[in-house]
Amino acid sequence: MTSPALSNELSRADQWFGFRLTVPAAVILIVLLALPTGLTILYSLHDVPANGASLGPFVGFENFSIVLSSPVFWRSATVTLLFSIGFVTLSTAIGLAMAILLNQKFIGRGLARALLIIPWATPWLVIGILWKWFADGSVGGLNAVLIALGITSDYHDFLADPNTALPVTILAAVWRQASFAGILLLAGLQTLPDELGEAAALDGAGVWQRFLHITLPWLRPALATVAVLNVIYAFLQFDVIFAMTQGGPGDATQVLSLLIYRQLFAVTQIGLGSALAVILGLVALVGGLITVKLLYRGHVQ
Repeated sequence: MTSPALSNELSRADQWFGFRLTVPAAVILIVLLALPTGLTILYSLHDVPANGASLGPFVGFENFSIVLSSPVFWRSATVTLLFSIGFVTLSTAIGLAMAILLNQKFIGRGLARALLIIPWATPWLVIGILWKWFADGSVGGLNAVLIALGITSDYHDFLADPNTALPVTILAAVWRQASFAGILLLAGLQTLPDELGEAAALDGAGVWQRFLHITLPWLRPALATVAVLNVIYAFLQFDVIFAMTQGGPGDATQVLSLLIYRQLFAVTQIGLGSALAVILGLVALVGGLITVKLLYRGHVQ
């Protein structure tokens, strides 16, 4: 038998070994996350010159006051909120539907599951470029599909119309993110024991009842992960919208991330851009926390 002293020594050795393993990852996180975040907060409190050579004079929360009193900010915040609602709702719902479908047994299921990975593996910027062509008013395939379905009878330039530009950018982003949600939720469904559904069916529960009282509660952790990531992706989305519309027409698709880009690189107002970035980061964090709270409200039966 191992003596208590030797056991304590081995335990300390294991702890020290584990600590040494985590140090490289911790250093990388500090360099890639903590330092840029700290610098952004620091810049937001100063009137930074356009060349960024120095911090400039300390102005406290003046940059935040300017941002929050700007109509442009609130317009972009509204667009961001609308984009986020559509993106999160559709991505999660379509992902769940695809996961349920691909969890059934049918010929070609393996191929269908493999194809599900393709949109998720495609970079956001590439998706934006592809959908910009797809929604083009003269050569895009979206018009051809709608005309073939009898929904419209004429070609329409969706990205040049303020009423349709935002919905189309939402669809483009959803096309990628729904596959990601489907992959995570399918993994969760595959851990659901068949015995639970069979027992419920024997007790007289219908398909809808089994879905509400067995499948959804079982998927709650996976749904929470998907929803939180979707909320964060929605608030921080940049690539797809930049590639498709660059915030236009006008400011119809100018989300906060695009406004930050313009403040930092177009008009080089580094202090204001940094304040915007801090606000957006806080909004994304709060949105994620609220999503977790809502999904875990109550108890899983």
